[in-house]
Amino acid sequence: MSHVRSILSATTLWIAPMLLALVPADAAAAPPGRTREEIIERGKGVVGFSYWWGHGRWSTANVAKGTCSGGCPDCSHGGSYGADCSGFVAKAWEVPGAIAVNDDAHPYSTYNFYYESTHWKSIPRDQAEMADAFVYREGSGGHILLYESGDPWGWVTAIECKGCSYGCVRGKRTMGAEYKARRRDNLIVIADKDGDGVADEKDNCPATANKGQDDFDKDGKGDACDADDDDDGIKDEADNCPKASNPEQKNNDGDAKGDACDPDDDDDGKPDDADNCPKDANAGQKDTDADTLGDACDDDDDGDGVLDADDNCPKVANAPQKDTDGDGKGDACQLDDDDDGIPDTDDVCPNVADPEQEDSDGDGKGDACDDDDDADAVADDLDLCPLVADPDQLDSDGDGKGDACDDDDDADGIPDDVDLCPLVADPEQEDTDADTIGDACDDDLDGDGVANDGDVCPTIADPDQADQNGDGVGDACQDGDVGDETSGATDGAVTGGAVTGDAGTSGTTSGGSGAGTDPIVDTVTDGANTDTSGCGCSHDAGGGPWILAVLAFGLRRRRRD
Repeated sequence: MSHVRSILSATTLWIAPMLLALVPADAAAAPPGRTREEIIERGKGVVGFSYWWGHGRWSTANVAKGTCSGGCPDCSHGGSYGADCSGFVAKAWEVPGAIAVNDDAHPYSTYNFYYESTHWKSIPRDQAEMADAFVYREGSGGHILLYESGDPWGWVTAIECKGCSYGCVRGKRTMGAEYKARRRDNLIVIADKDGDGVADEKDNCPATANKGQDDFDKDGKGDACDADDDDDGIKDEADNCPKASNPEQKNNDGDAKGDACDPDDDDDGKPDDADNCPKDANAGQKDTDADTLGDACDDDDDGDGVLDADDNCPKVANAPQKDTDGDGKGDACQLDDDDDGIPDTDDVCPNVADPEQEDSDGDGKGDACDDDDDADAVADDLDLCPLVADPDQLDSDGDGKGDACDDDDDADGIPDDVDLCPLVADPEQEDTDADTIGDACDDDLDGDGVANDGDVCPTIADPDQADQNGDGVGDACQDGDVGDETSGATDGAVTGGAVTGDAGTSGTTSGGSGAGTDPIVDTVTDGANTDTSGCGCSHDAGGGPWILAVLAFGLRRRRRD
């Protein structure tokens, strides 16, 4: 037996060094003791840095975060800082040992975290707590993240170096069933009865979870377990402002929220800090006198020094309080001063009753109160046409009615719109040249371009104005031989179409025998002489120049007619 012991002892001495050599050096010592909070705070420092395959390094200083492009593991990285998923978790956990975050290290891959338990252990997923990790491995790839909070089977808040296009981030996500929970060794577990991550000795509500440690009234007791958060003597459950001290519990709008914590005390939709009447509902914020005090809470809305209760126009400044009609409503705010049914704002004569609202000149001032209805600068009481602008005041027929409004300016019984001479009395309406200008007012009766007073034939168109014998009667209106005249005839009389001479001599002009015939001479017979030329200028001793005058007169009358 002693021999066997000797052999075993010798064998142990021989094999022990070999066994120690097989144990990884980092397995010989546990990682430094850290609380869960310390691990999370350390891990948050990586947020914003780039993804760097096979590395783990970041900094708390203001340094360049690095860049990553392409697809890993063949991605390209620029800069001196960044981490991949396993490099980050190893650095946050400080495994296998303590190491500064700005020292580059990458001791493990997802393979190690998934299949091994060097400085960590596997735990049920539903027991995961802050600072634990979740890892999955499939084939030659995998991923690991640092768990912060949330439902391990639902949405969680995690810190992770997610990939080249994402970098290192902190945010919400879910995890598939392939993820396994891992817990770091040598966690420092502190007394925390409420499990809120705050040690009982530092927790202001050790029996009530309140990770934020809010203490509104700074009384050392956290709000989560303080029955009177604002310390106003009113228990929170009965306090209409549990976070705002208001022992009187004032509540202007009765909405269950006290004025001390109600941003809209009058419940008019306007926040108190922008409400011109924070205690009086006035959604419209009307402020008549623009004094920053709304009408709803202003006792002098128009700012005229007269209180609204005594003001006959509370919304219109009128310090004198003038009230012409004595109806208790001041002139300044009377809606219909002339009581004609038309509001003053629409009334063209607000102080003169004028229900018809006529305004002939369209100047905005009604005829009833306008002393110049046609705006021609002539007062209506002197204006020949008070409703028609007529500054010249012409009255051609002197009937007291101006031409501008008189439809028969010359009083000849012919309306102006059809009168050939609207300003010259002309009841016969003759128009020799048919130019629509009556003879009574036409200075060129025959329309030949020669004015009447210079025309040798004023009623016969004669632009050439020929007058061979220079007698002032143009050739165009003379008949016969204007250049050969014989004397010796005695006066005769013209009757109908016959010319009868005296002294036993007769001449007959055929061409008519009375009314309605054309008195043009065809044949003249005087004694023994007979002229059939048609001009009637041949004569004997019994004829005379008088017949030429008669013929010329007849020709002129014919052409005129």
